Amino acid sequence: MSEKRARIIATALKLFCEKGFQNTSTATISKEAGVATGTLFLYFKSKDELINALYREAKNELAGFFQQDFPTEPSVENKLYHFWQKAISWALENPYQFRFFNMYSHSPFISSLTKEESASAFQFTLDFVEEAIEAGSLAPIDSGLFIALFSGQLNATVGFLTQNPQLTNRKAVTDQTFALFWKGISKS
Repeated sequence: MSEKRARIIATALKLFCEKGFQNTSTATISKEAGVATGTLFLYFKSKDELINALYREAKNELAGFFQQDFPTEPSVENKLYHFWQKAISWALENPYQFRFFNMYSHSPFISSLTKEESASAFQFTLDFVEEAIEAGSLAPIDSGLFIALFSGQLNATVGFLTQNPQLTNRKAVTDQTFALFWKGISKS
């Protein structure tokens, strides 16, 4: 990715989170990114194309991060814990991306095609969940509902950690919230 394109993406991310999509003009993005408005349009034909590219790229980055150091042992609990820790770590290290997902995951500004392409980057997680449910390692639940419950608990945990930066026992909090989630969805 070119340095100018990267600045446009980073600036759009920040402004879309702080001001909203509709209240952010391409002129403002260009100015804050330090590029000419024409340069923005060399990379993105429209603001709609820009927000969709931003969504895809952030989702792909997160999916790649999830796959790093994925445990090879067969324990479903350890693999879910890996996703849990990775997601929390990524969210805390990338607060604008995390906020962006919460703001725009169900937004009409993100096209159906973009949502489908982004979901395909996470197919490995859906496959894992479906296999664990089928094997009886997880409670019999619709895999889409499982993902929604996981995301909801995760968002609550990240929100709590973000609102309480003074906490010295962050790992204990993430372990405790995962244990509560695991208790609710495990077959045992």
